[in-house]
Amino acid sequence: MKESYHLIKEAKSRWRLIFLRKLLQIGRWGHQFISLRQARFYFELVGQFFSFLEPGWIEKIRISQLEAEILNQDLKEASRLIFYLHGGAFVSGSARTHRHLAMHLAKEAEAAALVINYRLAPEFSYPAALEDSLKSYLWLLEKNFPPERIALVGDSAGGGLAVALTFRLIKEGYPKPACLCLFSPWVDLSCSSAAYQERSHRDPMISRSLAIERARWYAGSRELTTPEISPLYGDFASFPSTLIFIGSDEVLYDEAVSLAKKLNQAQVEVTLIEWLGMFHVWPYLFPILPEGLEACRLAGEYLRLRLA
Repeated sequence: MKESYHLIKEAKSRWRLIFLRKLLQIGRWGHQFISLRQARFYFELVGQFFSFLEPGWIEKIRISQLEAEILNQDLKEASRLIFYLHGGAFVSGSARTHRHLAMHLAKEAEAAALVINYRLAPEFSYPAALEDSLKSYLWLLEKNFPPERIALVGDSAGGGLAVALTFRLIKEGYPKPACLCLFSPWVDLSCSSAAYQERSHRDPMISRSLAIERARWYAGSRELTTPEISPLYGDFASFPSTLIFIGSDEVLYDEAVSLAKKLNQAQVEVTLIEWLGMFHVWPYLFPILPEGLEACRLAGEYLRLRLA
């Protein structure tokens, strides 16, 4: 029996899903033959392609030495803000790879979006990405953007980073954001959940061997279960409202369910939306996948309400 905060959505696409799964499986298989530098390059190409399908207002900025983009609305005119932390297993991804998704979410939420190029592993291990995220959040506060109008949004590693950033904000006494919205969050870098065995045959994207390699690159010499590295092991007292999306066919499934359970036990307002038949971060493919578009619509509705 599912908890009351655990909602189920059904996939309606069929042939499109079969085709996309095949493509993703080929991509996962091909990872063993290319370098990290090549993987980053191909990810950028994919992001650039999708950016053409979701045009909108873009301002490129710098926050100290960090490259970043403000999307959809000028920060000075916006009444809501999405601080988007991109995925990529902490080793790849950028503002450009996720521009289309952050742009679309900003449109759905009637908000501006800030996306940063945080430092990547293995060149920069923990806590570089977290420090860059904290610096950028404090920059927003310095610009007098009210925290009750800021949402932390992230996918995969970026989802875990959003949770870790919230820990840091609470610990250091900074104003916390109004809410979090997480797509397939990677919150346990020990990669020890049963889903890595039970759902591996259904997940077309992530293998445990690849995930644990990326996790160790990011953690460096630190323990993988350190709460700011694997936020699932943290304390969720005083956490803001959180919306989590997870696909039923992900090896990260157990982590999302456990995260929602811990938030609920800490008396945090939480909703977990499980999408049957979906794979890792399917909203990224919203330009070609109806279920991705619907997830973005639901996320936008949630963000408009929480940032009102």
